[in-house]
Amino acid sequence: MDMLQTSSVAVYGITVLQDELYVARDRSNVIEVFDVTAPLTSSSCHRRLTVSVTSLPQQVRPLDITSCAETCSLYIIDAANCRLHRVEPASGRVVDSWRVDARAWGVSVTARGTVLVCCRGAGLLCEYTSSGRLVRRVKLPDDVAQPVHAVEVRSQFVVSQYDVDESNSAGERVCVVDDTGAIQRDHDQLCQPHHLAAVSDDTQSLVAVADCGNDRVKLLDAVTLNVVAVVGGNGHLRRPHRLCVRQGRLYVGQWDGRVLVYQLSPDL
Repeated sequence: MDMLQTSSVAVYGITVLQDELYVARDRSNVIEVFDVTAPLTSSSCHRRLTVSVTSLPQQVRPLDITSCAETCSLYIIDAANCRLHRVEPASGRVVDSWRVDARAWGVSVTARGTVLVCCRGAGLLCEYTSSGRLVRRVKLPDDVAQPVHAVEVRSQFVVSQYDVDESNSAGERVCVVDDTGAIQRDHDQLCQPHHLAAVSDDTQSLVAVADCGNDRVKLLDAVTLNVVAVVGGNGHLRRPHRLCVRQGRLYVGQWDGRVLVYQLSPDL
């Protein structure tokens, strides 16, 4: 396990693209960039991106970020302006920007290079092209009205759900839903499930779940939602809520500002 801390400000986005780790923090439009081929230390931040759009009324405030290797882009949910920005990773220049629901939360990229956005309250998954054209909306059941994050795994969606505005939220769980929004199965032994990350190869598909309230990350089988492994429980993880998996590594962003990096075992 490696640990990186350059600030005590909560990590609000974490993604890896072309051997670089991008870290967004609460209420900051400055993205820290690290070389993942070198040991991750506070001094290894080799550049910073400032993401700004002069035509917007407020400073960009990332609520979540992800990346797409196909388009070589970063995608940033901007909570201050209710927009989704496609950003050039080398310069921080905003290439495209479009309006999303005011309660849009988590963002991910599908295998086709489209962008998947969760809309809390409305209970919607909205899928867009890289230029912002709406592909489809998937309406979730009434008891999944507070989706926090979703990833697509083998033509189905895995969705984390709980009300982030309530300290004791009912219905905390992770669900597998089909393209009509119907629930196929769920896993509810979680507390404040935040971010998800898909881990797939030719033989197996897993989903990592930031089980924030239990200070751990659960690895679930993406088909059955059975528990395959648990990361945490040893005092290292403290309120993890942003995840990314790349090249056999699990990157965990926490409320305390730390990023923890775990090497996944080959049998996972």
